[in-house]
Amino acid sequence: MDYTLMLCFEEAVESEFKSIVESIAQSGLSSYLVDVGVPPHLSLACFSTEDIEPIIDEMDKQTTMLKTGSIAWPALGFFTPHTLFAAAVLNEYLLNACIWANSIVEPFSTAGENGFYLPYNWIPHTSLAMQLDDDRLQKATAIAMRQFSFIRGKSNRLKLVAYKYTPYQEIKTWNLENG
Repeated sequence: MDYTLMLCFEEAVESEFKSIVESIAQSGLSSYLVDVGVPPHLSLACFSTEDIEPIIDEMDKQTTMLKTGSIAWPALGFFTPHTLFAAAVLNEYLLNACIWANSIVEPFSTAGENGFYLPYNWIPHTSLAMQLDDDRLQKATAIAMRQFSFIRGKSNRLKLVAYKYTPYQEIKTWNLENG
C-alpha cells in the first residue's frame, strides 16, 4: 500500500491555499484536490509498505523530535504537464524534516513516487491543481497568479495518509510542539 507523511500548516496558511484550490476547482479545470479532500500540505516522504504498524509505532516514539517550523512559498511552479503548485523555499527546517521523515520510514518500506520525495531529490511544494493537460495548466496558472502572493507561515502537524485513493484516507495525525 502507498503512504505519505504530510506536513500540514496553521489555519491562516491553510485558508490561503484552500482559496486558490477552490477557485481553480470552481472554474472546472481541476477539482481533484477538493473531490478527494486533500488538505494543503508538503509531502515529506512517500513510500510503500505492507505493514504500516511499525512505522506508526516509530512515529509515536519520535514525532516529538520534529517541531513546528517556518515555511515560505514565494513562487508558483508546475510539474509538466499534470500539477500546478506553490514552491516552498528549501530551508534548513524543511530539509531536516524530509531527512527525518525518510529515515523513520526507510527501514520498514520502499521509496515511492520514483524516489522524488527522498532527501536531495525533492522539490518542496504545495499542490494547487492536479491532473491537468497543457491547456488546463495554463488556465489554472492564470487563476492562481491572480490570487497568489508570497505566503509565509508555520507547520503545526504531521499526517500519515494512504494516498492514491478516493477519498483521501487519513491514518494518524501528530500535533507538533512549538519549535
